[in-house]
Amino acid sequence: MIEFEAGLAMVLTKTIKPKIESLSLSDALGRISASQQVATIDVPSFDNSAMDGYAVRFDEVTSQRAFNVSQRIAAGDKPLALKTGTVARIFTGAMVPAGADAVILQEDSEQNLDTKQVVFTEKPALGQHIRLAGQDIRCQSRVVDKGTRLSAGDIGLLASVGVGRLNCYRPVTVAFFSTGDELKDPEQALEPGQIYNSNRYFLAAKILECGAVPLDLGRCPDDALSTRQFMSEAAEKADCVITTGGMSVGEEDYVRQQVEALGHIDFWKLAIKPGKPVAFGQIQNTPFFGLPGNPVSAYVTFHLLVRPWLLKSMGLCELADIDLADGTLKGYSATVNFERHNRGRRLDFLRGMAQVNESGELVAELFDNQSSGVLSSISAANILIPMAAGQQLYPGDRCSILPLSCFGELQF
Repeated sequence: MIEFEAGLAMVLTKTIKPKIESLSLSDALGRISASQQVATIDVPSFDNSAMDGYAVRFDEVTSQRAFNVSQRIAAGDKPLALKTGTVARIFTGAMVPAGADAVILQEDSEQNLDTKQVVFTEKPALGQHIRLAGQDIRCQSRVVDKGTRLSAGDIGLLASVGVGRLNCYRPVTVAFFSTGDELKDPEQALEPGQIYNSNRYFLAAKILECGAVPLDLGRCPDDALSTRQFMSEAAEKADCVITTGGMSVGEEDYVRQQVEALGHIDFWKLAIKPGKPVAFGQIQNTPFFGLPGNPVSAYVTFHLLVRPWLLKSMGLCELADIDLADGTLKGYSATVNFERHNRGRRLDFLRGMAQVNESGELVAELFDNQSSGVLSSISAANILIPMAAGQQLYPGDRCSILPLSCFGELQF
């Protein structure tokens, strides 16, 4: 059994090299950029009006002076230079004509319908209501970094500088299967001694959440030959293999022995709770994670080990909760609102809820039942609270918290 930090560091040194593909911008949401994107234009690319009104020369505007309207400028029009002593009717987003250096709101104007002249009731400020070229983005400035997971905002930003295609890292394909003759899928009738296979469904969801491609091989019968066949098929079809269950030392647990027959195990058992019987290795040169069969343990070990491996293998550069370079835990700091003493010898990852109290302080609550068999603790929790062996926490203390979100960001 090895310490958690050593196990995570080992996992992160054995990620696979991401592959690159060119994508249309409309297909890039949620993908990870494979190159830095630099603006080739200013945004906006020209001075434009932020409001409907009149483009004027600041120095010419005086109280009750009447101006002729020399031109009308709508968005998309190419205006003429503003004639001295005149103003231009202008609309939001339209190019400001040369010579104009302020825009006066139409609400601050009075137009004489007989003379077609306009008088302004307010003196403008220099540059008022004009969005300058490059105000948002400067040409040659960095728009998106390499290794960034592209959000809807990133997609809009890239479109605004004229990027229609870009290189992204390909998703990793993950083959997974469950072991255990006692497992049934939802909607199947349960016989005595049988349980529903929750691991199969949360794994598919978590793999998708990471942006990877799940390849569900189903349930493997509890025998050595079937286990070997499932593993060989998984290793041939995918970039990574995940199993749940079968990692103990019982007579009906075949996963570990078959992994060692087809490849090797880098570690088996981590000094953590929940999730001690977790393994990492290779099957026919394909990375392998053997997660515990217990649903809570499987969920926690996926979040702490598999998730960062997947995201780094797909080119992600940074997580909010884990340093992808060396596996150091980062996370956030919160005020403890419970009492707990870790009397064990392992690093304990408690399930809890983070919230902001009335004073604006981030507070960590503890789910009342920390048994590794209570899957409702995962559904209710939004954080893990790591507690070292022997550590004690009391109300008012500070503790570290690790969000249970895919990218390690706090979500309430």
